[in-house]
Amino acid sequence: MIHKYPIHVLITVSVLLFALLTYLAATEPDRLVQAQQLQNGRNIEQGAMLYSLNCRTCHGLRGEGVGQLGPALGDAHFFEERLAEVGWQSTLEEYIIATTEHGRLMGTRPIYAGNGSTAVMSPWHQKFGGPLRSDEIRTIADFILNWEKTAEGSVVLVELELPKSHPQDPAVIRRGAAVFDLHCSRCHRYGNRAAHEIEGPDLTRILSVAGTRRADLEAADYLRESVLIPNAYIVDGYQALAAQNGCGAVLTESELTAVSGFLMH
Repeated sequence: MIHKYPIHVLITVSVLLFALLTYLAATEPDRLVQAQQLQNGRNIEQGAMLYSLNCRTCHGLRGEGVGQLGPALGDAHFFEERLAEVGWQSTLEEYIIATTEHGRLMGTRPIYAGNGSTAVMSPWHQKFGGPLRSDEIRTIADFILNWEKTAEGSVVLVELELPKSHPQDPAVIRRGAAVFDLHCSRCHRYGNRAAHEIEGPDLTRILSVAGTRRADLEAADYLRESVLIPNAYIVDGYQALAAQNGCGAVLTESELTAVSGFLMH
C-alpha cells in the first residue's frame, strides 16, 4: 500500500535535508582539520613514548643533546641550519626519517660516540637490523618537529615544579646500590663490592676526586658524564680498558640520579 503525503510535508522534508547537507558541506573542512589535528596529537604522543625509549639517552629528554654523545634536536640550530650544514635537499621531516632509518656512518662534528670502525649512529629501521617500523619512525619525527616553535622562541613553555627525590635520600641511595650492582659492578669496585669481571677504576673514593677530574665539572656532573660518555675522561692506566668500554648511556634518568647518589653518599 502506497502512502501519499501532503505536498507541504514533502517540501518541508526536502528543505530540511537541503539545510542539513548545506550545513555538513560548510562544516566539513573544519571537521577534517580537527580530525587531522587529533591524529597529529596522537602521533606526537606515540612519538614521545618511542623517543623516550630509544632516543633520549643520546639526544636528551627534551632534545637538548647529551654532551658530545648526540647533538641537540630541540634547538634553533637544528631547525634553521641543520639541513644546510649536511647539504640535505629535501624537508627536515624526511631528513629525520632517513637518518633514523639508515643511521649515520660519519659525524658532522667531533664526537665521542663511534671509534672509526663503528657507526656514529646505528640504523633503527627493522629492515636494517633496528627495532623500529616505518610508522614508528614517522611518529618520532612528528614528535621532534613539534619542538620547532619552542626552539625558535615563538612559544615559551612554563616549567612545572615537580617533586624530585633528593640524591641523598636513603631510598634513592638504596636504589642506587641496586643499580650499581646490576650495571656497574662488572668493572668497578666500590667498598666491599668487588668488580666481577674486569678491573676498572676503583670508585670507593670517587666522591673525593670526582670534582677534581674536570675543571669545568662539579662532582655530580662528572659522574653523569662518565656514565653517558665513558671516554670523556680516561683515568691513567685504563686506556686499554677504555678502548673496549661498552657502557655509555645505558641508564634511565632516575637510575643515573640514584647511582650518583649512591656513589656520593
